Amino acid sequence: MVIALPLPLALLQVAARADTIVALTIPDRGILEWTSGILQILVLLLAVAALVALIMLLQAMRLGIQRIDAGMARLADQTRPMLANANAMVGDARAMVAAVREDVTRVTDAAGVIGEELRHAAQTTARRVDDVNAVLDVLQGELEETALGAAAAIRGVRVGARALAGVFPRRRRRPKRRRDAD
Repeated sequence: MVIALPLPLALLQVAARADTIVALTIPDRGILEWTSGILQILVLLLAVAALVALIMLLQAMRLGIQRIDAGMARLADQTRPMLANANAMVGDARAMVAAVREDVTRVTDAAGVIGEELRHAAQTTARRVDDVNAVLDVLQGELEETALGAAAAIRGVRVGARALAGVFPRRRRRPKRRRDAD
């Protein structure tokens, strides 16, 4: 009896021939297949060893990074006081710079005021010196005229006295004798 089911053709043949034996033969393995298998196992072992080495390397790197992180934390803890001192010094330096800047501004302003006063005093002094020079020039002219007039008058008196001396002869006086000299 044949059952007509929609089965694939191979199954239909098996159903039709119930006494057929299917045997598969296993070929003999040669040296090439044995070495290929051994090499595959060897590559697998090497891959596992490389994976283990990579895991160990990553763990060593993780440990190194943890040590570096701990060292950085210690360094940060140790440098905090220095940074605080440095910040305080910078603040003090800023305060000193501000004070110096203020002092320099005051000195500059004072120097400007003093410079203006000195210029004004120099101008006033120059004007007064010019006035004094003008007065001295006038005085010198007057003194020269007065001196010339006085000299002329003295000369006139002298000439007049000589002229009068010629009219009125002078008596000569004898010097007095000293009694102590004897």
